[in-house]
Amino acid sequence: MNMPMNVLALCALLCAGHPSVQAQSAAPPAAPASVAAATAACHSEVSRFEQAIGLVRQTQGNAAAAELKEKLLPAKVETEILFKDGYCGLARYLRDKKLNR
Repeated sequence: MNMPMNVLALCALLCAGHPSVQAQSAAPPAAPASVAAATAACHSEVSRFEQAIGLVRQTQGNAAAAELKEKLLPAKVETEILFKDGYCGLARYLRDKKLNR
């Protein structure tokens, strides 16, 4: 399935941290006070990625969203990272791949 370029551009804009999107989301704390706070900050980063995929799902449908998510973050990789490193590992992966800022 070929996705229209405007959907890819929209997702890239959301995932790349466009200034208008960054202004709406708070940055995670630099030094969390506890493990729970650190996990919450990581969960928030992963959630932003999921929200971008959700936007594609709303505008282009489930198939386009599933295809895009699998291309950006394969399910096998996501599962392995979550089991090994939890949400913070997944947030780090998304940052390293420049999928979340």
